[in-house]
Amino acid sequence: MEILPRIALFADTYHELNGAANFLRRLAGFAKERDYPFLCVRAGDETGAEQDGSVTFLNIKRGRGSIPLDGSLRYDPFMWRNFAFVKKELKEFNPCGLHLTGLNDVSQLGFMHAHRSELPAVATWHTNAHEYAATRLLSKLPWIPEKTADRLGGVIERTTMKGLMKLYFLAQMQLAPNPELVDQIRDLTKRPSYLLRRGVDTDFLNPNKRDRSNDEIVLGFVGRLRPEKNVRMLAAIEKRLIAEGLTNYRFLVVGEGNERPWLTANLKRAEFTGEIHGDELARAFANMDLFVFPSLTDAFANVVLEAMSSGVPAISFAVGGPKFLIEDNVSGLIAEDEPDLAHKIAAVIRNPSMIEPMRPKARAFAEEHSWEHIFEKTYEFYRVLRTYKKNVRAKDVPLTFPEPASSSVFEP
Repeated sequence: MEILPRIALFADTYHELNGAANFLRRLAGFAKERDYPFLCVRAGDETGAEQDGSVTFLNIKRGRGSIPLDGSLRYDPFMWRNFAFVKKELKEFNPCGLHLTGLNDVSQLGFMHAHRSELPAVATWHTNAHEYAATRLLSKLPWIPEKTADRLGGVIERTTMKGLMKLYFLAQMQLAPNPELVDQIRDLTKRPSYLLRRGVDTDFLNPNKRDRSNDEIVLGFVGRLRPEKNVRMLAAIEKRLIAEGLTNYRFLVVGEGNERPWLTANLKRAEFTGEIHGDELARAFANMDLFVFPSLTDAFANVVLEAMSSGVPAISFAVGGPKFLIEDNVSGLIAEDEPDLAHKIAAVIRNPSMIEPMRPKARAFAEEHSWEHIFEKTYEFYRVLRTYKKNVRAKDVPLTFPEPASSSVFEP
């Protein structure tokens, strides 16, 4: 029986409402459920350790000078002051590897430990921060010409990505949620890179939670109402629908962000719920007819998979995560550009029966992505990680990674 990997996770986000935090909370929950020894370093209200079954949470209070980033997520530029405290806790826990999760303060602390210790580290990619940086900056410069904006955006993305990869190079293994990112990160870091998708709770997000009549078409969106989500395109789409004389629809927009006031003023037929949770969120998903996802920057797009789990086909563009989730005209729809997106949505409003065969296909795809399978695979990556030397390169290891055997057994 193989000895179980003891992993120390540095969670960039944990308590917040976003896809990365959901992944990390569920990972800690999986470790607890399996009784696996697990250390989770995260931000907290007070600095100190707390035990929850086999999981040790090491909470670090951010300082007064921390900077707001997105919603309740903040960045403490002086997080490094906790280096000695965390080093002491790591020594006591005695991990065989570190798991780093991004660019925020907690992971930066983790990268410092990865650099200064002999422990191998794995870094998971959760957010296309390079694209977010370009989108957010350009949203502040709406007056610059389109061609100039495109060139400037490209420069920002490339420069940011190069900087990120210098940090990610400090991890011996890279895990990304879509094949394009796997290849890109491997090329830039020269480190072993593998695919690790996200999961979905198909019991919680279920078509059976639909409880409304079919008197109109509900076009849904769930997520942060921020520039990088390209949510203003929803208003552009509605203008095209109105121009075609369509009225038998409404938008259901779930989430918060600084774009909400603009959307409230510019969407004519829309309901805004703000942030909702639990069964209310599950019902909102199930009560949608078509999930509209205009983002061009998502590495995976958890919400698309969540909509599919609810039996709701999604429409998006062939970029980033969505193009690896949606099979065009089978489990959802893929659009070429904004006019095509509006055209296909209009077709659904005119003929809702066209998406009925897509509902079971979307649900079936989601059922293949259980959290249990995702985290069993994560622990297979941990198992291999502890065999890596600090100077490992992609050329030294197999290009592909085998699926975990269902009979894999670890001894705590």
